[in-house]
Amino acid sequence: MSVTNVIWSVLALGALLVVGLALRAERRRFAARGKAGAWLGVRLASLPIGLLAAAAVWLPARAVSGPEALAAFYLLMFSLGPVVYFGLHWLAGRIAKPALSAGESASIGGSGLLVVILPALLASMASPWVYQLGQGAQQAQRGLAAESPLAHRIQERGRFLLPDIGEVLAEQWQAPPGVKVERIEWELGGQYLQTGDSTGSILCRDGEDFHVFRLAAAPAPRWRMYWRDAAASLHRSDWTSAPAEATTQAASLAPLWTQDGFAFPVRIPRNFVTIERRWATGKVLQSNALDGQALPAPTDTCLSSPYRNRDAESVLSKVDIRMWLPDAKRIGLASFSRPAE
Repeated sequence: MSVTNVIWSVLALGALLVVGLALRAERRRFAARGKAGAWLGVRLASLPIGLLAAAAVWLPARAVSGPEALAAFYLLMFSLGPVVYFGLHWLAGRIAKPALSAGESASIGGSGLLVVILPALLASMASPWVYQLGQGAQQAQRGLAAESPLAHRIQERGRFLLPDIGEVLAEQWQAPPGVKVERIEWELGGQYLQTGDSTGSILCRDGEDFHVFRLAAAPAPRWRMYWRDAAASLHRSDWTSAPAEATTQAASLAPLWTQDGFAFPVRIPRNFVTIERRWATGKVLQSNALDGQALPAPTDTCLSSPYRNRDAESVLSKVDIRMWLPDAKRIGLASFSRPAE
């Protein structure tokens, strides 16, 4: 469990304790009037009453189409919703034994709203502080990590040529069993910055394995990885990527086209790739590689291999790889079109 989750768990337990004490005090107040049983009945009815009030707002708002739907939702939330919510509490109080007054029923309904709304508001206000505390605690943990050789095995290092981009280097870092990567950083401008999960990164992640896809002319990147072994001990590894063997001839990098997609010989960061689809109607659409695909796991940032089109009515007609060329100060574009049948 992460430090942030531990903090939220402690806050949630504290909130439950406060709510429990508040409900206990409310019950004692009604018990002093001889209405503890009526209070319990109305309090238990608050949950289904709340669901009915929400349905009274949500269902009519769904029947409204277009931009007016949001306006209808807010109008109903501050008109019909309160009427249904407090009206049903009043009705539940009237049929309780002994009967509750309108004010008593309204107070039970109001406290029920506070039990839901107040913790949500406090959680929203506390969220930035919890995030900062979690980040600070994680940074402190990383400062105590033991320096160790890289546990991953670097393999499949190769050189490739891309049209308009030039020579690129690709390599895979294969994790041994039991290793869990917590953070990977890339040195930029003398600072180690988290990478592998952001646009423009030359690194993509496939579970606990990683794939590098970088320009051969760029300086060899320096990396820092924080990882845990099978015993959950935290380690830190620092190293510099090595160039591919100079004796290896760079091969042309092109996709292998299939009926419903394509596959590259190496894994590529998903954010480098755009896809073009064509329909029989003549419609053409360019989009990122996630468009029309199942949402991947947070630990999956590489382009799927093979990449398959999930839209049966369209055909993948072209795939582009875009990379920033710092020397030319422009985006390099390598385009590959599906061969004509």
